[in-house]
Amino acid sequence: MLQWFSVNLLNGVSVGLLLFMLSAGLTLIFSMLGVLNFTHASFYMLGAYTGQVLAACIYWPALIAAPTIVGIAGTCFERLLLRRVYSRSTLAELLLTFGAAILIGEGVKLIWGLGPVPTQISAMLDGPLFTLYGTEFPRYRPRS
Repeated sequence: MLQWFSVNLLNGVSVGLLLFMLSAGLTLIFSMLGVLNFTHASFYMLGAYTGQVLAACIYWPALIAAPTIVGIAGTCFERLLLRRVYSRSTLAELLLTFGAAILIGEGVKLIWGLGPVPTQISAMLDGPLFTLYGTEFPRYRPRS
């Protein structure tokens, strides 16, 4: 019972921290730059799928290449599209970024589909995450 509670607590904290990072990024961008951008989560998702594809070929360089590729895509989005609506109202920024988020999401569905995507875990990372009082806490493995 204690092991089950501990594993679920750690999973909950990690998901909560992930959501915090996404919302903090959105809040900081809007409050500091005055740009309403709803594509953060879509670019984050695109980075995850890009990393999965690259990790199938080259695992460790994918950790650097995937964020770089998606960062370049985000920079191109900002320079080519978002800068054109800065001078207009916040509604124009909202519509552009919300539409781009929908397009990115639909593009991911077209390329990778709706089902789970299989991935390989590096042998170096495949094992217990840590031990506590002699009990191993296995890494999270989704049920199939």
